[in-house]
Amino acid sequence: MQFPSHRRPAALVLFALLAGCGGATNDVADPVVDGFICAFRNCTESSTLNVDEISPRFTATQNDSDRTILVEGGLGKSANVFTAVLPAPGERLSASVDGGTEVTMGNPDGKRLDYSAGLTSASAQPVVRVVFTRAGVPNISEVTMPAGFTVLQPAAGVALARTAGDVDVRLSSTALTTSMADGTCSRTDGSSFPVKNEILPATIQSSVVGGYRLNGAALDDALNLASRSHNNNIVTTPLVSRCQLTVAWRRTAWGTVAPAMNAHGAIGGYRQALQALTYDGQR
Repeated sequence: MQFPSHRRPAALVLFALLAGCGGATNDVADPVVDGFICAFRNCTESSTLNVDEISPRFTATQNDSDRTILVEGGLGKSANVFTAVLPAPGERLSASVDGGTEVTMGNPDGKRLDYSAGLTSASAQPVVRVVFTRAGVPNISEVTMPAGFTVLQPAAGVALARTAGDVDVRLSSTALTTSMADGTCSRTDGSSFPVKNEILPATIQSSVVGGYRLNGAALDDALNLASRSHNNNIVTTPLVSRCQLTVAWRRTAWGTVAPAMNAHGAIGGYRQALQALTYDGQR
């Protein structure tokens, strides 16, 4: 049985489109990039919206037994997933865990689009809050993280070839778990492409507690589909030859959005167990 999966909502990063352009200074390139991104993401100033029109869209991710929790996301408008809301200078986005001190979320690129914060907790199931403050009024969205779990088998990394059949994985958790992959793949012509949050075609093994199975042929299909999507969906894109991936076996919990904010927002908690995977598409 194929199990359902959830892809994390991710901001579209378009700076790479201009990364290879030469001969332009930052004074020229930055406004062009900013304009292009905001045209694509339909940037809207938060000062033009009521609080109940603003949707918080955040995730909190914790890997293995690591105490660090990465909180990231941004603001949107109502149910429109293609609109990014830019906080006003007097507004604040902050995060906290287990009732601790709020940390102001950083905006690494300074564009007011994407925000992040690192928190630390030793709790079995940390409670993460994201707070949007306007005119001194805090609007609190909250999620309780899933309990931690581990990969029991195989204990080390996995090597899987296209024609080598299956790899069976057993987790310590019996709760529904999805699998995502990050990393890099090369093609038979020597070119390469990045893999980011790629859903893996794992299946539940109902006869084994916490059991899942990765099939080489199904994985090959998924990776070649991702390869073509990175190459303008050209059907003659060379086949995937090899990949170095990190598989995130993920449990997801959904929290509650601040009552005064738009109900189309979301705050998700991801608890992940990581596993190295080497894929050989030539065998």
